[in-house]
Amino acid sequence: MENLDLLPVIIGVGDITDRPDKGQSGLEPLRLIEAAARAADADAGGGWLAKLDRLYVVPQLTWPYADLPGLVSSTLGIAPTVVPTEGISGDSPVRYLSQAAVEIASGRSVAALICGAEAFGSLRAAAAQRKAPDGWTPGGKAAPLIDGSAYVTKLAAKYGLKDPTEVYTLYENALRAANGLTAEASTAESAALWAQYAAVAATNAYAWDRAGHDPAAIATASSKNRPISYPYLKRMVAQLYVNQGAAVIVTSRAAALAAGVPASKLVYVGSGAGASDIDDFLSRPGYAECLPMELALTEALKANGLSGRDVDAAEIYSCFPCIPKLALKAIGGLRDGVAPSVTGGLSFFGGPLGDFMSHAITAMTRVLRAGSANSGLLYGNGGYVTKHFAAVLLRDPPASLPVSLDLNDTVAARRASLPALRLLDDYEGSATVETYLVKFDSSGDPQLASIVARTPDGARTVALLHPHDYRGQALLINGAREPIGLPGQIAKVDGQMQWTFDEAVLPPVGAPGSPVLLERRDGHVAVVTLNRPLRMNSVNARLARAIAEIIQVTEADPAIRVVVFASSRPEVFCAGLDLSALSNPRALQELMRIEGGFAGYVNAVRSKPWIAAVRGQALGGGFELALASELIVAADDSQFGLPEVKRGIIAAAGGVARLPRALPRNLAAQAVLTGEPMSAELLHRHGVINALAPADQVIDKAVELGRRIAANAPLAIAESLKLLKLGVDVSDAELSRLSMEAGARLMGTADAREGGQAFMEKRAPVWKGK
Repeated sequence: MENLDLLPVIIGVGDITDRPDKGQSGLEPLRLIEAAARAADADAGGGWLAKLDRLYVVPQLTWPYADLPGLVSSTLGIAPTVVPTEGISGDSPVRYLSQAAVEIASGRSVAALICGAEAFGSLRAAAAQRKAPDGWTPGGKAAPLIDGSAYVTKLAAKYGLKDPTEVYTLYENALRAANGLTAEASTAESAALWAQYAAVAATNAYAWDRAGHDPAAIATASSKNRPISYPYLKRMVAQLYVNQGAAVIVTSRAAALAAGVPASKLVYVGSGAGASDIDDFLSRPGYAECLPMELALTEALKANGLSGRDVDAAEIYSCFPCIPKLALKAIGGLRDGVAPSVTGGLSFFGGPLGDFMSHAITAMTRVLRAGSANSGLLYGNGGYVTKHFAAVLLRDPPASLPVSLDLNDTVAARRASLPALRLLDDYEGSATVETYLVKFDSSGDPQLASIVARTPDGARTVALLHPHDYRGQALLINGAREPIGLPGQIAKVDGQMQWTFDEAVLPPVGAPGSPVLLERRDGHVAVVTLNRPLRMNSVNARLARAIAEIIQVTEADPAIRVVVFASSRPEVFCAGLDLSALSNPRALQELMRIEGGFAGYVNAVRSKPWIAAVRGQALGGGFELALASELIVAADDSQFGLPEVKRGIIAAAGGVARLPRALPRNLAAQAVLTGEPMSAELLHRHGVINALAPADQVIDKAVELGRRIAANAPLAIAESLKLLKLGVDVSDAELSRLSMEAGARLMGTADAREGGQAFMEKRAPVWKGK
C-alpha cells in the first residue's frame, strides 16, 4: 500500500484495576472510565482527548446512569459525537474498534475513544456492608446482576435455562460427546487450557487473580472452587466481581505522526468480521459447533491474509471453556508457543461483562509494541454464544485499508439447506438426550437438571429431571458413561415436562455422583459413604433422603450383612445439621418429614449392624449418627462432641438420650452441658468406641470387623441384634419423642436462630433466653 496516511492506528491505551481497602468504597464505573481514558491520553503523548470526534462507551450494568456517555464527555471535558451502542455483549469492544477503524480509514472520523468499565466488586462489598457505595453518582438503586429470564424465551426460562452458567454447559457437554472424549479427558482438556490463561494472568499487573493456578487447582473441587454447573467449577467461569476499566484511542497514521506520536508506538487495526446466531438458542441447529463463530474467525483471518497458525498472539474469548475450544477448532488451532490470551482471560484477569475485550485490545497493543509479536487475533463472544466478532491488530502497516465484514447473510445461506427444526413446548413420550445442564447450589449439591432432548422424529424439546432422582443426577455428572444419546421418557407432571431415564441405563443406587455412595466389598460387607464434602457432610434433606434410600437398599440385599458407615472427607465424619436449615423453615420441615429420624438414620428400622468408621470430627448430629450405629471404629486423633447448647438448641436426635447409656453419667453430663469435644481415646477407654486406628486405616479396620461379624450366621446375627436393641434401647421411642418435642420447642426460639447465625458469622452468640 503506497499511501499509508489513512491507515487506522491505536496510539493510546489505558487500564485500571481498582482494589479498595476493606470497608472502603471503590471507584464507580464513571471514575474508572475517566482514569483509563486519561491514562490512554497520556500513553498517546497527551492532548488527544480534545481531538476526539467519536466516543464509544461500552454498555455497563453496575450502576444505573441516566446518560453515561454524556457523563463521560462532561467529565473528560470533551464534545465528540456519541456513537450509539446496544446492550451488553462481549464482542462489542472489538466490533466498535473495527467500526471506528473503518470510519477513520474513510476520512469520516479523526480520532475515536473506545472505553468502558464495571465495578461489581465494589458494589458487592458495599452490599455486604448494607450500604450504598460512598461518593458514587446519584442515580437510584443499583440494578441486580443480569436476570437471564429477560433475555431468553419462556420455554427456556421455564426449564431453568436462563443464565450464562446454565446455557454454556449445553455446548460444553455436547462438544465433549461429539469429540468422543470421556468426562475425565474433557475436564483435563479444559483445565490445561485454562492453566494457559492463568499463567498469562500471573504476569499481568492488571489481572484480578494472579495466583497462576495449575491444571489440578482448576479441575479439583474445593470450598474455593465449588461446582457451578457441570462440568464447570468456579475457576472455569468468568469472574464478574471485579473493578476494572479500559480505554483505547484510535486515529489515522498521518494524524498520529503529525502529532509527534513515535512510529514505534503505532499499532495498526486490520480488518474484522462478525456474525450472529439465532437469538433463541433452543432453535439453533446444534451445540457441538457454531457456524457464526467459525465464519467470523476464519473470514477475519482471511481478510488479513492470515491463518490461525500464522498469528503471533491471540485473545480468544474465555467466559467458559467451550468458547475457546470451539474457536480454536474453527481456526485449526494456534501454533506451538502461542498462548490463547494476552490478558489472562475472564476467569483470572477478570470478567467485567461486556468490556473485557477492551482490556484485550490494550494488552494486545502492548504486546505488539514490545516487538514480541507482529500480529494479534482478537475474538469476542456475546450473549448466549450469540454474537461473534474477530479482528486482527498488526505491528506493521497492512497491505490495504481495513474492512468490517457482516457475515449474517453468509450464515443464512449456509444454513438454508438444513431441515427446519421443530421446537416442542408440549410433549410426552420417548426421547434421547441431545445435551443437558446440571446446576449446583452454593453447597455443591445439584440444584437443577435440565435435559434438551430429541424426539424420535427429530423434534427438540426440554424437560426437567425430578430433584429427588439421584440416580439420574449421578448418571449426568459422574462421568462413568456418556449421557448424551441415552434414552428416556418425558411425562407431564404438574404442568411441566419431566424426564426419566430408561431403567436399563441408570447406575445403581449409591453410584459415584450420588449424595451417599454405596460400595459392595468382599465378605458380605458394604461401605456407605456420606458424599457432601463441600459442606463437611452436614445433613440437609437431600442427604437424609439419600441415607434413607440406602438403608432400604442394604436391608433388601441378602448379600449385604454388615454396613460400614464412612465419610468422603478424612478430616470430618459429619458436621451434623446443616445450620442453613435453621434460617429456612421450609428446608427444616422437609428434613424433619423424612422417615427414620435425623438424617433418615438415627431411628430407622435396621436389621443389619452398621459400623461407624469415624475420621476427624464427629460433632453434633455427626456424633449422634455414630451413637445410633451398632459399633464404632475411630481414628486415634478423632474428636466427638455435642455442641448444640452452644447454638441454643439440644442434641435432640438421640445424643442426650443415648450418651448416658454409653458413658458414665457424669462424663455424659459434662459433654452434653458444656458442648466441649471429647477425644477418641477417652471414648475408647470407656467402651463407646470399639477400636482405634490411624486415620488412613479406619475404613479398612471397620471393614475387617464387619467381615468378622458377617462370617457368622445371618439369621443369628439378625436375631441377636434385635435382642441387643431391646436390652439397651427399650425406652428409645419415649426418649426420642421427648427429645424431639424439646427440640421442636427450641427450634423456633430466638436463641436457636441466634446460635446458628453467630456460628455462620464466626462470632460469639448473644443469648436472650427467648
